[in-house]
Amino acid sequence: MFKKFRNFLKKTIEYSFYLFVFLLPWQTKLIFRPGETNFTEISLYLSHLLLLLILIAFFIWQLYRREEAEPISPLWLALAVFELTVLISFFFAPDQILAFYHYALLLMGIGLFYMLRAGTFSYSYEDSRLDSAKVIGSLLVSLFFQASLGLYQFLMQSAPANKYLGLAAHYADMSGTAVIETASGRWLRAYGGLDHPNILGGVLAIALIVTAYLLAKRKMIRSRREAFSSVLLFIFYFIALAALFFSFSRSGWLAYLIGLVVLAVTLFLAKDRWILGRFLVLLFFSALMLFIIAFPYRELVFARTAGVWQGNRLEQRSLDERQEYLGQAGNIIRENWLFGVGAGNYVKSLAQRDLVLKEAWSYQPVHNSFLLLLAQSGLLSLVSFLAFLYFLIKKDRRAVFSGAVLAGLIVIMLFDHWLVSLPFGVLFLFLVLSWL
Repeated sequence: MFKKFRNFLKKTIEYSFYLFVFLLPWQTKLIFRPGETNFTEISLYLSHLLLLLILIAFFIWQLYRREEAEPISPLWLALAVFELTVLISFFFAPDQILAFYHYALLLMGIGLFYMLRAGTFSYSYEDSRLDSAKVIGSLLVSLFFQASLGLYQFLMQSAPANKYLGLAAHYADMSGTAVIETASGRWLRAYGGLDHPNILGGVLAIALIVTAYLLAKRKMIRSRREAFSSVLLFIFYFIALAALFFSFSRSGWLAYLIGLVVLAVTLFLAKDRWILGRFLVLLFFSALMLFIIAFPYRELVFARTAGVWQGNRLEQRSLDERQEYLGQAGNIIRENWLFGVGAGNYVKSLAQRDLVLKEAWSYQPVHNSFLLLLAQSGLLSLVSFLAFLYFLIKKDRRAVFSGAVLAGLIVIMLFDHWLVSLPFGVLFLFLVLSWL
């Protein structure tokens, strides 16, 4: 009886987790405390509620497991120090409720990471059980719908709202919408179901790196199931590649490119000519497809890549704002370098520093996740997080694509903030890190 209950609990956790991964990119939420922007809002997302229930069930299940205690590795020690520094920053936050909310999100992310790395679904792609493949599969299926939605939004130049899917309305003529401005007018960038095209671009870049490896490593197809899964991977790859292009996310484009370069070097050093050959063929068709897609929209590509030198107003403004954000971050860090201004409180602190309040949307986190961590939770927080990444890739690396995915994540973190500043980003970050 007891054994049946334990097996039932394990299966419930397992399949609920696949559902959580599928729901993660969707922004359906219940707003508890509205904010002027997403950075000051406190909400309960449907995926977060499901993850919370899964973690409770998982730790109950863990109580019944009998395993020998293992020594604490530097990886877990670094992660524990990082968690502690974020907790300490709570006491220095002007909005402690918001700080606690972001600390709770971090705990959920760490719980997610632990569950995949050291718990029931201990992840090792090269020697994986079926569940680890399903984790990636669940995310790719969800992102297929996100990518398809992004393609529709760009081609139709319309992104209508849907409260059940958590979709906000975005139109090219709306103030605050992410667009590209050219002589032909304003062009709406692809959002998918996410808060910004840069988030869609970053998520798809990471997914494409992993998918490229999965496609390249398939040496033999022994069954209809393997043939079917390969076809689905190809379909996802090229749909996601098109959606990445139409997000016009420069950080997403760069993360994808750098990730593929690192993956190519990794495969070359592995000296497996079959996998490397398939990978190079995939790169050729990827480049060909991007050229075919980009040629009709070359004016938009030039605006995003060379817009500043061409005198494009929006691109120049974007660059000026990023420089301004770096200056703001420098001021906050100089005054709060030890403990920070509190988790999730960066935007709140910016507003408090201004003698004359501006529009709420004008207060943005610095577009660098590492500087944002430093500003929000102090120097030791940043050092411990970097140590965590170091031990993750040097000591506990489990997959061939680890270096490529981490390279893509670092590019995104260097040029954007959403992996640290937004609820989706925090959980997505720990989900991806658990694969490495």
